[in-house]
Amino acid sequence: MQLGTVLKSLKRRWYFVLTGIILSGVFCFAIQFSTPEKYKAQASIVLLPSTSSVGDSGNPYLKLGGMGEALDILTRKLSSEEVRARIGTHFGTSSYTAEPDRGTSGAILLITAVSSSPEETLRILETVVDQTPLALGEMQDALVVPATSRISTMKLLVDRQATPEVKARTQLLLVSGAGGIGLTLVLTVIIDGLILSRGPKGTPGVGDPTIEGEHCPQAVGAIKHGHALRTMRAGTATGPISPVVGQATEGPKTARRTPGSVSKAQELEELVDEVPRAVPSSQRPV
Repeated sequence: MQLGTVLKSLKRRWYFVLTGIILSGVFCFAIQFSTPEKYKAQASIVLLPSTSSVGDSGNPYLKLGGMGEALDILTRKLSSEEVRARIGTHFGTSSYTAEPDRGTSGAILLITAVSSSPEETLRILETVVDQTPLALGEMQDALVVPATSRISTMKLLVDRQATPEVKARTQLLLVSGAGGIGLTLVLTVIIDGLILSRGPKGTPGVGDPTIEGEHCPQAVGAIKHGHALRTMRAGTATGPISPVVGQATEGPKTARRTPGSVSKAQELEELVDEVPRAVPSSQRPV
């Protein structure tokens, strides 16, 4: 379907478009006030190498390159059902995520807590942060790692205030608004096509030059020529046929038809048969 046809359909059914836009706005307004508010808080924890790998006078920050494997295992541990069930018993529907910080190359764990209230968000964040060294200790206890070879943790950043999470709501509003407007345009074009295709039979077509307006001069003229042609064929003409069809002149009563006149007569008769029935009966010649 061409763009011009679509625009014409939307222009003809502008009231459908306006109604759809209003309904889409109402739907977005309802989402804005019905979706519960969510708050988010984050914390960053770095894994430090063991004292045996660093030494008594070494710098642990220079040994962070080989901690990626331990960070992946710790992430899986904190995301396990065991730890989630332990934390979920205190905070219900609140949630959290523990994943490596993709913005750095070091072994930094990023913890994100989400809840419906800022106070509960901070509490669950603190709980997960406290569970991190415990989970790391359980991992190393299972392997009976010596104390001098154990990996430790250190808090880098911990949010002291939860912030509203508007990204998810904004995305939902954009998707809902765009979807509603798009659906409105598609349905408007479809409904317009159905209305045009199911019009009453015999209704004049829009834009037909032979039936525009209340009167149809071309159709009336064609009917007049057709009546003259039928009169000529019936032998009622009293003289030779002049170049103007249906107009007789003085002369012999019998008129001969030339091949040209027969061809012209056939064309006029076909034209009469193709005249739309849109001409009012009051305007048809008797």
